[in-house]
Amino acid sequence: MKQLPPSYVQPPSAGAAAGARAAGSVRKFAVPVVIAIALIFGGSKLLHRENSYEKLATDVTKALAANDMRPVEKEFNAITRAKLADRGKVGTLSDFVNAEGALESVKEDTPSGSNPNFHHFVASFKNGKRAEDLTVDNDGKIADFHVRPAAE
Repeated sequence: MKQLPPSYVQPPSAGAAAGARAAGSVRKFAVPVVIAIALIFGGSKLLHRENSYEKLATDVTKALAANDMRPVEKEFNAITRAKLADRGKVGTLSDFVNAEGALESVKEDTPSGSNPNFHHFVASFKNGKRAEDLTVDNDGKIADFHVRPAAE
């Protein structure tokens, strides 16, 4: 019977097995770390949930940009709703909003301690930002909405 050289019959060394286990452990550890880092640095955009006032301000801003307030007119109280019929004012605001390009986001940044019916937003557009102020009445309907250049 032919004998094999000793190198063919030796089991793998303990060092090689430990190295394979260590590589598997590093992979198991590295994946969660990479995910955690991605959430930390990119998570603010991924985890931001639009609150109801941001949604309302976004809807009004989109309606202004489209120069058509009909989709949101039911959100305004009866006194303010009458002002929406002024096509000249709505058209001027539409031009003002559209001057900054496509709407990207609306984020609330109301100062703490403000009247609970007052909400301040920064609307981000492709080419710049606008500040928006929204005041609701006690029924939750829009009593006032202002758009102006954002303070830089």
